[in-house]
Amino acid sequence: MTILIAKIVLAVLFGLAGTMKATRSMEQLAGAGMNWVKEYPENSVRLIGILQLLGALGVILPTLTGFLPITTMICAACLGVMMIFAALHHYKHKEYKNIGINAVLFLLCAFVVYNSL
Repeated sequence: MTILIAKIVLAVLFGLAGTMKATRSMEQLAGAGMNWVKEYPENSVRLIGILQLLGALGVILPTLTGFLPITTMICAACLGVMMIFAALHHYKHKEYKNIGINAVLFLLCAFVVYNSL
């Protein structure tokens, strides 16, 4: 049951974040506290959003359908790597409070990967 909750949390959080990055304007994202979007081309921000959305789907859909369960582990691992890079970005820009969020999401990803082995 705990693993299912972790998958749902990851799917919801990354799904929402990915949808925002893929659909909102750069000004809206910057206004929502994502100041880092000013430093990257819009296409890169959109790509990050799409990858987060696909990762969210890949974490939860195999559980719901029973189809290709290894996809859950792969997507959770990729989202975890994304959180490592996000934490490095926040460290570089002295945005230390955001690193905690990245760390929690990374640990959730690691938990899902470990329990998917």
